Amino acid sequence: MLRCVELLHNSKVLHGDIKPDNWLMIPGNPSSELSMTNQESKADKDFAAGDLYLIDYGRSIDLSLYPEGTVFRGNCHAKGFQCVEMLTQRPWTYQIDTFAFCGTMHCMLFGEYMEVKPCLNAQGATHWEIFRQFKRYWQVDMWKEFFHVLLNVSSCTDQPSLLNLRRRFENYFVSDGSRQQELFRQLSRQDTFLKKPPV
Repeated sequence: MLRCVELLHNSKVLHGDIKPDNWLMIPGNPSSELSMTNQESKADKDFAAGDLYLIDYGRSIDLSLYPEGTVFRGNCHAKGFQCVEMLTQRPWTYQIDTFAFCGTMHCMLFGEYMEVKPCLNAQGATHWEIFRQFKRYWQVDMWKEFFHVLLNVSSCTDQPSLLNLRRRFENYFVSDGSRQQELFRQLSRQDTFLKKPPV
């Protein structure tokens, strides 16, 4: 999912409406015998891990059609998907998507919409956090970094590296064969569920 947003932003396009409903999953046939890198590039459809699509571009913005440095203001989202910049009346660009992506991941982790709150650090500076607490076995450091980085973008000209975040998650699975095996088991179960005909 992070790779989809990364590729979109590298093309200077804001989706503008990232939410759980706008992700389309096409079942595949993930194999635990293949490495994660092979899953992505495997041409053989019998072993492809499936595809994930970000759909509904009705609110998208092509930044290449605007002068360099253009920023946006205003609030155009439902509660739970308004970026910090909208909540604080500051300009935004990619933050509309990175915040909404956090909201989507929050729905996947907690089963509910994300709520955020401003907090003061030891130096008295404000940063934003989610209300919910992570479970101990959820790789808390990794998830805390994910939400902290994407919720606390310093400015429109200083965006976080989605590539670095994605690599951290990928490295977590690649560094331990048992995690990779478990990931493929879960993907296989999910694909089996998606392929079942409706009752």
